[in-house]
Parts: sequence; C-alpha cells; structure tokens
Amino acid sequence: MHRHRFGVLWSVLLVLVLLLSACAPTQAPAEKAPAEAPAEEAAPAQAMEEPLKVAFIYVAPIGDLGWTWAHDQGRLYLEEQLGDKVETAYVESVPEGPDAERVIRDFAQKGYKLIITTSFGYMDPTITVAKEFPDTYFVHISGFKTAPNVSTAFGRMYQPRYLSGLVAGSMTKSNIIGYVAAFPIPEVIRGINAFTLGVREVNPDAEVRVVWTNTWFGPPEEKEAAEALLDQGADVIAQHQDTTEPQKAAAERGAYSIGYDSDMRAFVGDTVLTSPIWNWGPVYVMFAEQVLNGTWKSQQFWGGMDTGVVDLAPFSPLVPEDVVSMVNERKQAIIDGQMDVFCGPLVGQNGTEILPEGQCMTDEQMLSMDYFLEGVVGEAPGEAAPLEGKAAPAPESKGTETGAMGELPSAAFVYVGPVGDLGWSYAHDQGRLALEEMGVKTAYSELVPEGPDATRVIRNYAADGWDVIFATSFGYMDSVLEVAAEFPETIFMHATGYKTAPNVGVYDGRGYQGWYLSGMVAGSMTESNLLGYIAPFPIPEVVRNMNAFALGARAVNPDVVVRPVWIFSWFDPPKEREAAQALIDAGADVIARESDSVEPDKLAQEKGVYVIGYNAVSRDVAPDALLTAPVWNWGVIYKKVILDVANGTWTNEPIWWGMKEGVLELAPIADFVPEDVVAAVEEKQAGIVDGSFQPFCGPIADNTGELRVAEGQCMTDPELLSFDWLVDGVEGEIPQ
Repeated sequence: MHRHRFGVLWSVLLVLVLLLSACAPTQAPAEKAPAEAPAEEAAPAQAMEEPLKVAFIYVAPIGDLGWTWAHDQGRLYLEEQLGDKVETAYVESVPEGPDAERVIRDFAQKGYKLIITTSFGYMDPTITVAKEFPDTYFVHISGFKTAPNVSTAFGRMYQPRYLSGLVAGSMTKSNIIGYVAAFPIPEVIRGINAFTLGVREVNPDAEVRVVWTNTWFGPPEEKEAAEALLDQGADVIAQHQDTTEPQKAAAERGAYSIGYDSDMRAFVGDTVLTSPIWNWGPVYVMFAEQVLNGTWKSQQFWGGMDTGVVDLAPFSPLVPEDVVSMVNERKQAIIDGQMDVFCGPLVGQNGTEILPEGQCMTDEQMLSMDYFLEGVVGEAPGEAAPLEGKAAPAPESKGTETGAMGELPSAAFVYVGPVGDLGWSYAHDQGRLALEEMGVKTAYSELVPEGPDATRVIRNYAADGWDVIFATSFGYMDSVLEVAAEFPETIFMHATGYKTAPNVGVYDGRGYQGWYLSGMVAGSMTESNLLGYIAPFPIPEVVRNMNAFALGARAVNPDVVVRPVWIFSWFDPPKEREAAQALIDAGADVIARESDSVEPDKLAQEKGVYVIGYNAVSRDVAPDALLTAPVWNWGVIYKKVILDVANGTWTNEPIWWGMKEGVLELAPIADFVPEDVVAAVEEKQAGIVDGSFQPFCGPIADNTGELRVAEGQCMTDPELLSFDWLVDGVEGEIPQ
C-alpha cells in the first residue's frame, strides 16, 4: 500500500497491518507489459468504438519528480501506445478526502470511462463513486478494496529496494547509511527492511539509520531529515518520499544517495547511485485495453520486476563495474523466480529469528510487516517475532498474481451494532479489514437484530455463496446452527457461543484478562471506593469479565466495591448514558462499561470522573477521563480461520485465545495514572502472557462469603465458561 495513506493505519494495523514509474525515464530499460492477475468479478462490458476517456487523479504536483511525476509518465505512455484510441485528462494536487471524492465524481459525470486514482487515501472515495457509476471503470493504486468495476494495482517495490541496498552497502565508507522515511506503515517498513538486507549482504558491518518525516511530499522536512543523518556520519542517503530534496542534500555534502520513484540521477546528478523506479505505463495500457476490448475483470495486481512495473534505474558511472555486475546478476535471479528478498535466515532488530534458512515470507506476512530487521537503527510500531513461513527453495509468486491470496475463501460478517459504534462491532470490523488487506473478499451487514432477522441475513449470505460466515453476537447462535444445517458446505464461525456442528466453530477471547488489569487501574484511582459497572446481559461472559474486574480492583484496594447496572442491551447509547448517570449519582467515581457505545465515556468526561472503556481505543472521546480499556484484535483469529479453510485444515475446535496470542490487549494507560500503578499492571500483564499468573486462582469467595475456589487451586476453562456467581466485592445478584 503506498501512499499518503493512513490518514493511518495501520497500526492498525493494524492492523495489518496491510494490499497491496513511470517510466521509462531517460535511458530506462524497455517496458515489459504485465500479465493479468486472477479475476475476481467481471463487470458488464462492451467493446468501445469511440476514444476511451481516461482520467487520472494525483495527490501531488506533476513536478514533484517523484510519485506523481512517475504516474504522469505512465499517462503519457498510455497516450503514446494507444494513440487516438484514448483521450486522457488529469487533476493534480488533490487532497485525500472530500475533495478527492468530488474530483472523481466530476470525471465520472463528464463521461470518463476509466478513472485512475493514484493515492492510498483515495480508496474510499473511489469505492463510493464507483457504486454510483456502475458502468464506469476504476483503478485504485495501492489499495485493497475492490468491486465489479474497481481494480487495484501496486508493485513489489521491495525487490528493487533490495538491489539498491546492494549498491549502497558496497559504496559506503562510514558504514552509516541514512534513510529518510515517510510514514511507519508496512509498505515503507518493508522497503527499509529489503534495502537493509541488500546493504548487509555485501557489508555486514553497515547499519541503516531511519528518520521519519511523516510526509509524502514535504521538501523542507525531507531535506532537514537528510541533513540530520549526514550530521551523524551517513555517507549514503536513501529515501521513501516524493521529492529530490534528500538527494540534493547529499550532493551538497559530497555524499552519495539512492533515489526513488523515478531516475533521480537525471535531476540531481551522478551522486545518485541508482533509484528504485515505477513504470506505470504498461499497467495503464493493460487496464485501458480491457475496457476497450470489453474484457474488464476486477483484479488485484501486485506485480514484480518480471512484469516491469518496478525496476532499478541505470547506475551512476561512479558505481564500480563489479558492483553493477553483481546487482544485475541478483536482478535476473529475481526476474527468473530463482530468488526473492525475504527468505531466511531472517533476524529481527531485537535479535529474534523470524525465519530459518529454507523458508520465505508469504505475501500476507510481507503485507503486514510492522517491525525492523537486524541492521536497522530506528523505531518501528511492532516487534519482530518468529513467523510460520512456507518452505520455499524458490518463491512461488513471481509478481504477476496475488499468489496464494487468489485462493483465499471469501468471508461475510454479521454485526449486531453499527461499525461506527467504536465498540464491539467496530472492533470486529477492524478484523474484517485485516482480512481485506490479505486479499480476502469480504462483505458485512450491521445492526442485525438477534432472532429471525439474523437467520435471514445469515441464510442470504450462505445462499449467495460466501465461503465463511462470521456471526459476531451471542444471540446469533441458534440462527447459525439452523442455517448451517441447510448449507453443509459453508463454514460458519460464531463469536462467544458454545454450540458447534461439523461446519460450525465457535471463538472468543479471554476478555477477563484485560478486565482484571483494568480493574487494577480503577482500584488504584478511585477515591470513593465505589466502581460502577455497566453490564449488558447476565450471561457467563459478562459475569466472568465483571468478576475479573472486581478481583483486579480489590487486589490493589481491598475496600473497593463494584456496583453493576444491568441494561439488557449490547448497544443502546441512551440507556448506557442513563446507567452511567445513575452510577455517578450513587457516588461511583470510576465507570466501567462492557457495552458498545462511548456514551458512558462522554458522560465521564463531562462529570469529571474516570472511565474504563471497552472493545477499542477511544481516548479522543474522553481524554481526561479514560484510564484504559480492554481492546480486541479479532484479526488474529480471522486470519487463522481463513488460512485454515484455504489450507484444508479447518476444524470446529473451539478457539479461546487471549493476550498471549494477541487477540486481546490493554489499551495504553493514561499518562496521568501514577507510574507505580502502571508498573504493577505491566508486571501482571507479563505474567498473564507467560502463563505465570491466572486471575481466577484461589482463594476466591463469592459475594455471600462462601469460598468457591480454594487457595492453591485455579478455575478450569469449563468453570470459567459457565460462570454463574459473583465474587466478593460485587454487589447484588445475577438477574434471572
């Protein structure tokens, strides 16, 4: 995913992170037309007789000599190759967001039949306009969302990045190489790591120092970053931005540089040793010919050096012949499929072995990369951990297809709340988006009531041929089982349930782990010793979480009392706000909510009390009130299920994962919480992750004083899953 992108992410990316010039600058190699990627869906198409009107939307000026310049070279190549068959137009410097949607819609209204949007942040505007104009075709660069009339395209830029690293590692004398980086997202991190692998292959003593500018096109910031790296002793500067300023800074200091996007040696001089470049022209010809010939098929194109969409610019005459020969040899091996970049042994920046020798990263693993490899100096969002790679003496994917991603099953999601609730449904939808980043085709329905409506929606998805259906509310359980019996070839996954069938699995997270830790924070911060708890339904999951919260609070403050208010709803903002108000009126100065809206958070901010959130981080809603929150990362489970189905290894074995597996985590604790409290929570969290601590170990008494778990004993999973009593410190009874 390139670009002015993530107005994020990822993290998310996560999530997860992650899908996914032009060229022919002067002296660039001849272009090579890319092969088609696997089709997803075909939109209605007819052969064109009139000139095809093609529009381009650019995020920066054409004169950036980088990303936008490369795309416009592709536009000119399209005109050159197809002549009077096409008519092109463009708008440059279009901000991502509403302005982009307006420009895209304007082109569609004016009859442009093929519209190419060239920045990651144009993804949602492209999808929105595409729905309004089903007979117009769209290509979005670097995104992951498709439709019958929308394709995506990107290139395996990490391949020429690796080659340019070979050059940089061969030319440095100080063994310090500077890298001016845009945003800490998987695409950029993947490029830095590939570059570093090349550097260290020829020069194990060299290091790559990274400075983040958080810009795609910011000439002053990018030049300042390069100068800071030169001040540290760097004698080669590489970059992932869209201007030539880092190259100019290096030239002014007598240092070398590696360009990007286009052959920057043409603009700066021979101190630019080479540049990983884009060659969009053949890609644009491919898509235009599909429309002209009536053969359009929606696809996700992620091309490598064998397709010509990415390449390495000609070398500076300052690069020795033996280095040129070595790099060209590696380049040919990549093109021939005899090698690729991310193959073991690979070691993370933290010293962890990621992949052993003989294994290579999958596309999914590359697309979600959020950590640095050994040899990189700088900060990345994630930490390297061992990967389950595929044994690969030679890479399977040559760049003309999405590889294994094309074989992944489709997935439909059914939500009980709106995806904008910033709660339960929002958290699940973030997991769905993580699947889309893998290349999985997805769909969802929100605000689906439990009962007959849920049965109808689930049945519709099954009848429409969706491979895996995720039903994300406890009350969908019987609906899932009913429909699953009718569609034995479809896989169903039910969140928080306990009934299975041959084609029905259940999954949940050990939410109680995060609730125990958040209870420690709440118990430390309360002054009234009354903690309010907004409880949705009297089911074991809610009882278990509330009990864990109370145990955590009383572990640090034995005088604390937890008072629940049962609202018998998962998502009811007015009712949640009323419950929070009642608890505040009763003297509670910390409100915890297991419900799905942020109304209690807002009220806490207004009333000057604290709040424990849930499901997802929403600190901007209550910056002075939110202490922390147990939050979900459902993508971990969703990826496992999809890959298991794809590999034929899926079973209906229940999944109940927790912090150890990464399904659940504790949101960052507010900076106004004392450091000793944070340290105590982090210590317990480490114990949960390594298995040395379990919240439900005795002695534990219920709220009538009866000893339920003796000292030295811990509750079993079946006991936790059937929790029907309240621990000491929780007021009241469980409603019947």
